[in-house]
Amino acid sequence: MLLNRKKLTAVLPSLLLTTVTMGSIVVSAVTYGDDAPPSSAPDGGPSGRHHNPAWAACKKQADDQKLEPGDARHAFMKNCLKAAKDAAPAAPAS
Repeated sequence: MLLNRKKLTAVLPSLLLTTVTMGSIVVSAVTYGDDAPPSSAPDGGPSGRHHNPAWAACKKQADDQKLEPGDARHAFMKNCLKAAKDAAPAAPAS
């Protein structure tokens, strides 16, 4: 019995430190994931990588169809953007 108590006493501080460290990592990951990126657009419009309304519409369609990230979603977005580009009216020549 005495040997088991000594082992427990020796291991307990490291278990406590590991538990506290993992808890703080999880809390910081959750907190970081909830932060919204700041809007850099002065007019309150879309900010980020994609400013194309056609891309936003295709993304919404993919989300509505609940397409998971992967090859199927990529192919859908590619075809949708191509169709949007083909359907867009030609820019007037100056």
